[in-house]
Amino acid sequence: MIEMRLLEILAAFSEEGTQAAAAEKLHISQPTLSSSMRKLEEEVGAPLFDRTKNRMVLNENGKTAAEFAGRILREEAEMRTRIQEMERRKHTVSIALCSRSVFVKVSALISRAFPEKQMSADFYTDTEEMLQGLYEGRHTFVLTEMPITDERLICFPCYTERLIALIPEDQPEAHRPSIPLDALRNHQMLTLSNGGAWDRIIRFKLKEGEYISQTNFADYCTLINSLPVWAFASDTQVAVLGNPSGHKAVPVSDEDAHLDYWCSCLKEKKKEAEILRSFL
Repeated sequence: MIEMRLLEILAAFSEEGTQAAAAEKLHISQPTLSSSMRKLEEEVGAPLFDRTKNRMVLNENGKTAAEFAGRILREEAEMRTRIQEMERRKHTVSIALCSRSVFVKVSALISRAFPEKQMSADFYTDTEEMLQGLYEGRHTFVLTEMPITDERLICFPCYTERLIALIPEDQPEAHRPSIPLDALRNHQMLTLSNGGAWDRIIRFKLKEGEYISQTNFADYCTLINSLPVWAFASDTQVAVLGNPSGHKAVPVSDEDAHLDYWCSCLKEKKKEAEILRSFL
């Protein structure tokens, strides 16, 4: 059986074109390279080089061998990658999220349900892309804003997030137990725009000019903590970060001012689904 190292040396020589360049690339001496190539010729049972006093070049046999060597090395690298990925998945719970706002809530849930495993999270705006990752085994769970109807999947309600109005504490509305969106129309509401469902709800309910969108979370937080602005947030955000300085968190009372998140996984992950559901 031909040693992989000999194939690596042959591939390097084919790519670099000279013994000196190939030896430098592989951090070996030229005599070591030359002896390795002679050993490879013995292994395959045919000459692979045309040699002169000062030069060694691949002959027809050598060019064919180099093509096979490159192919074998690529296959070997892909095998290593796939096996390592399979092993990583055994010790990792990977979740694809449709919203960044629920990351802390969901990561805490995963940590409690699977304390012996690591968690990885990816964020998507495209549901089809999320599901593709689920079908290909790259994700254990996906979290979406609507239930997924697919006979290959288990889908169950996971979490409800509610809209909150952050109101300067010196305003009368700040002391209400709840507030409807209609009562917020006279104030320009600061929003964190990330392409999620909250954006769609707010844009549907309010007219342009009744809200100001911020795409950068740090800027959004800075404005709320330094100015008496009116803003939208979620109960998850408030639970994690607390009330911004000088503001009160007032729930929005509209019936549809909430988001229901659904968790889906492949049916072969039924055991994992049952564990997660037991912590909901």
